[in-house]
Amino acid sequence: MNSLSDVERNLVERATAVLDAIKSPSPRQICTPTCASAILTSTGRIFTGVNLSHFSGGACAEFVALSNANAGGVLNCNDSEGEFLTHITAVLDRGRGVVNPCGRCRQILSDYHPAIKVIVTDGGGLLKCVELSELLPAAYVWEKPLMKSVQ
Repeated sequence: MNSLSDVERNLVERATAVLDAIKSPSPRQICTPTCASAILTSTGRIFTGVNLSHFSGGACAEFVALSNANAGGVLNCNDSEGEFLTHITAVLDRGRGVVNPCGRCRQILSDYHPAIKVIVTDGGGLLKCVELSELLPAAYVWEKPLMKSVQ
């Protein structure tokens, strides 16, 4: 896994273990996840998720893992007083290894967790950990709308 730290390698292994734990599809199963994601927090907690495919559109594994972290109380990457997300990775099933996040996931990460580091592949088998800004330079910045009270 080349230039990854032990912590980063562990994150890839955790995502891989999630997919390995999924049993073969049954005849009643609509789809079998093909991608899993793992996210590391500043306190060492790891949240995982798998993709959900559906003909009407689906959720990427990264998005599901982000939702699980949110449900676990990790809300903001820039919260200096609380727990925040530090790293994310995603892996494909059948031993295909790390997969880089799609454009939608990169934008979501940029909007909610711009300081997160992403474990990626160079396409030739080399894994490395990069700043999100490397994956999404000159990112569109979404101005989060302020909640207005109804009067």
